[in-house]
Amino acid sequence: MDSQNIFKSAITYEKKIRDLYLSAVDTIDDARGKDLFKALADDEQSHVDFLEYSLNRLDSAKDFEVEKLKPILSSSINDDVDHMKKKIPKQMLGDIKRALNAALSLEIETSRFYKKAWENSKGQIKEIFKKFHEIEQSHVELVQIQLDYASKNGYWLNFMEINMED
Repeated sequence: MDSQNIFKSAITYEKKIRDLYLSAVDTIDDARGKDLFKALADDEQSHVDFLEYSLNRLDSAKDFEVEKLKPILSSSINDDVDHMKKKIPKQMLGDIKRALNAALSLEIETSRFYKKAWENSKGQIKEIFKKFHEIEQSHVELVQIQLDYASKNGYWLNFMEINMED
């Protein structure tokens, strides 16, 4: 697959995830859930913007400004997990678990796409897709954390909080 097609496919993935998050904003009853999905949608929109910028640069044979690609949401949430945990409602309203499951599936699929694109690219394009893979992996972790908490399955930050067998 050539670079233009890779970028176009990436834009499709990002828009699909962004649209899922925007639809969740309309579906979820809880204000904190809405805020989370809105922040995720904004982050994905920043990815769409960067990919469209990159596609235009590719068309004009100009270098990319990779430093323009910065994780908006991921870094702030990863820095303050305890604060994030306090913001998750004890009683999830609406169908947040369904939305989180769908989001997790899309984030995993997109992360795999970026990993493959990264492994099959060269130069600055390789660097761009490596960065996207890292960002999407952090989204996978974030959505998994939210889903674990909403499901009350005993996991927090991918670790078992309690073990009923000990």
